[in-house]
Amino acid sequence: MRHLASIVFSLTVSMTTFVHAGEHGLVDLFNGKDLAGWTQRNGTATYRVEGNTIVGRTSEGSPNSFLCTDKPYGDFELKFDVKVDRALNSGVQIRSQSVGDTPDGRVNGPQVEISLDGMAGYIYGESAGGWMTPDKDRKGHQRFKDGEWNSYHVVAFGNTIQTWINGHQISDLTHEEKFTTHPQGFIGLQVHGIGAGQGPFEVRWRNLKLRDLTGFKTLYNGKDLSGWKTTGNWLPQKDRSLLIQPRSGEKGWQRYSAYLWTEKKYKDFVLDVEYSYPPGGNSGVYFRVDDRADPVEKGIEAQILDSSMKDGPLTHHDHGGIIRTVGASKNMSRPPGEWNRMVVTCVGSHLLVELNGEQIIDTKLDEGAMKDRPLEGYIGFQEHGEPNNIRFRDIRILDLTR
Repeated sequence: MRHLASIVFSLTVSMTTFVHAGEHGLVDLFNGKDLAGWTQRNGTATYRVEGNTIVGRTSEGSPNSFLCTDKPYGDFELKFDVKVDRALNSGVQIRSQSVGDTPDGRVNGPQVEISLDGMAGYIYGESAGGWMTPDKDRKGHQRFKDGEWNSYHVVAFGNTIQTWINGHQISDLTHEEKFTTHPQGFIGLQVHGIGAGQGPFEVRWRNLKLRDLTGFKTLYNGKDLSGWKTTGNWLPQKDRSLLIQPRSGEKGWQRYSAYLWTEKKYKDFVLDVEYSYPPGGNSGVYFRVDDRADPVEKGIEAQILDSSMKDGPLTHHDHGGIIRTVGASKNMSRPPGEWNRMVVTCVGSHLLVELNGEQIIDTKLDEGAMKDRPLEGYIGFQEHGEPNNIRFRDIRILDLTR
């Protein structure tokens, strides 16, 4: 029995470490010391390390240069900060290739634009057909700040590429053709080529972090409610979202059958979901619900609420809080009409919640009000009743149950 207890303890410690810093969290692409794990392709621009920053410097007369990861990536979440000289255009290659897979072979593939011309964050096909973001969707903006560090957030999953700059969504591109030719590849930091007599100019990157989304499965197919159970009026939309549109007279949140429930139960998992609420919007993400007829007492809820204007401490009833347990450590709510992204990680009794790229919950479920709740159950989204139209999209899960 002592030997068995030792094994159980070791597994518990291992899984807890796994949640905090394992392969399913954000990991550093740059070690902060040197360029190990990176290879330069094309061009003669130079790359150097200054503190925690990679600095790319132009070379007069050189074509485009790229500092590329040695490892390829397919489905992933990428975050980085960038600052670029005003006269220089740059970008970050994703899912990219080089002809002949050699350092001199022409780099080609999707590029997340870095520029001061209002096009930052849109997707360009580097040596791959030009702009992937359609002309009608490329609207000039001022989200990229001149002379300042700018925070980028990129999610590539299947045929969809999404980008945010400084917390504002710029692109939501679906491109089946490019996904067919470039389903995976390296990530590359571009120093744009310059002509004779120009420069030198510099671009700087820091806080390069990536979460590998390989193994995640789509829970909502964007078309119908296959794999789900509900009596509610959940309507698939053309933009791959699901709209909750309560029928006339459907009020209150205790109509549990109208919630949207998975047909399958989950124990240990990473759940990744996006949603958009109207002013005053109210819903919730339920998980480990043992009895769908009584989710409040037989499950756990992460609150969805328009808390975007709230100042001061957050309670468990505010956005991102775990009902009856703990409030979010930081208000990461986006304004009504914008898309929020929540990532819920459950392993054993350990629960982590990220909201819009920031960890806001790190708690143990075997303590406090949730200590007797099931460790396995259904996942669901709350139908709070009219007039509460809320949209969900890009619902995916990584099942960690062994």
